[in-house]
This record gives sequence, C-alpha cells and structure tokens, in this order.
Amino acid sequence: MSSDSDKDKCEVCSDQMATFIPSGGFDGIHQNCPRCGEFKISGTACSLIRQPHGKDKRAKLSGWVRAQNRNGTVPLITSETLQKVSESPLPSIVERAYGILIEAEAGMKGLGESFNILEPRFLAASYSSNKQDLHFLLSMLKEQRLAEGKTLAGGCEILPGGYMRLEELKRKSSSSTKGFVAMSFQVDLNDVYSNGFQLALVNSGYEPTRMDKVEHINRIDDEIINQINTSKFVVADFTGHRSGVYFEAGYAMGIGLPIFWTCRKDEMSDLHFDIRQFNCIDWDTTEDLAQRLQSRIESILGRGPR
Repeated sequence: MSSDSDKDKCEVCSDQMATFIPSGGFDGIHQNCPRCGEFKISGTACSLIRQPHGKDKRAKLSGWVRAQNRNGTVPLITSETLQKVSESPLPSIVERAYGILIEAEAGMKGLGESFNILEPRFLAASYSSNKQDLHFLLSMLKEQRLAEGKTLAGGCEILPGGYMRLEELKRKSSSSTKGFVAMSFQVDLNDVYSNGFQLALVNSGYEPTRMDKVEHINRIDDEIINQINTSKFVVADFTGHRSGVYFEAGYAMGIGLPIFWTCRKDEMSDLHFDIRQFNCIDWDTTEDLAQRLQSRIESILGRGPR
C-alpha cells in the first residue's frame, strides 16, 4: 500500500494524485493515475507538458494512455509521442461515447454489474476534459438505449442494447482482411515493401495497405487513423526510425489491434527501449522478411480469406 508521500499530481492530467512507481535506471517518471492509468514519461516530455498545456490536450493524452493500458501496455511518453498525440484529431463523438461502454465492460466481473460514471477513468476513456462532456456522452448512450444512469451518485448500467453494440464493435474489428503497413517511405525501401511486406501479407491471405498508396481527399492524419481503424492488424517496421511509425503503432495498440514488429537487423540497436520488449522480426534480406513475416502472421491470426 502506498502512502501519501508516494503520490504527487499526475504529469498527464494534472488533476489527480498519482502513485509513483520506482523507475530504476529510467530517466523520467513512472506513475499510476486513477484517471489516466499507468505510464512512463521521459524527462524531456515532462518539461514540455509542465509548460502551459490546455485541458483538451491533456484529455487527449489521458485517453491515449488509458486506451494503451486497456490493451495491456504501459506506454512511454516521449517528446515525439507528446507532439503526435497533441496533433492527432479527437475520436468522433460516437467513438467517445462507445469508449464509456468499452471501459465499463472492462471493469466488470460479470454481466449486469453497475458502474460509476464519476470514476476518473471514464473521463480518460471518453477523451473528456470535464464532467459536462462526460454526462452529455452518457445522455447519447441513453437515447440509443445502450446505457443509462441509475443513481444521483453516478451509478449506471449497460443495457441489453449496449451489450449487443459491444459485440458488434468486436465483430467489426475482427472481420477486416486488411493489414496496415507503417514504415518509412524512403526510396531504398520500396523493393522491401513490394517483395517483403506486401508479398508476406498477400501470401498469408490478407490485403496490404500502405498510406502513400491510398487514394483519398482527406487530411492525411485523419486518413491514417481511418485506415488503421478499418484494419485487422498493423505491421510496424522501425527501419529508419520514423516518429510516425512509433505513433501509428501506439495508436493501433490503443485500439487493441495486433501489431507485428519488424526492423532491419543493422538498426535493431537503435530501437527505443520501450519497443525492445516486443518480439521483433530482425530481418536481414527482403526474402528473409517475407518468409518470417508470413509465418508469424499465419501463426498468430491464421490464414486470411483472400
């Protein structure tokens, strides 16, 4: 049990008292917040977020951390992560409302249990910066007969329609045949994509998608989020160490998508330490990559239908 001396204001949301976790040799802060969840934040990112940082931006980062925790990951917030999350669009109002359902179900031991909408975690799960937003989203769920409040103290319950909607959301994420490939677009990797990543996905029965090959008229960041949302999994290749790949992998983790981690062998030592904990395919040749990635996809997900 932690004492009050083990707590301080959360570095992410700044409105909750968070528990400090011994960080060992980590040059930063490791906290567990009742709103945001558990996270690590680098010293540089701490300095940046302690500067004037609006409630809306903090709410967005808080929601991102909570989503990663729900996927079983303790995220590392670096200065690059902070910038990418700040610049990314908020989820739609409907997605934010569904976030309440998903968070409520995650905290239940059985069907029909009540939940308390006033628990700080629901602010994060719905990307809300205040309780007014949270109650508005709950009213949307009530209008759709998905969930409703039961007591003035914040007691709520998921209605039968809400459980059915949760099942639909799970089926939607599992029915896609698309694999999103997040990687550097540098010219010398074009052949690696065509004869490595693309070949591995096609041979394993899935549809490969790379952002520079998608025709669209949307803002690029909105379209990236849309493409990941409609994918069954993400392949994240860190060769070249582009910050966008780290963000796209983090977002995919936040919404619960499987991620296949890859990096060219000669650049493995440059991986951020928070990525090194994952079982990364350290490929040497394009042929090696295609064979090993196909084998891993089929082992984890089975052969696709295409």
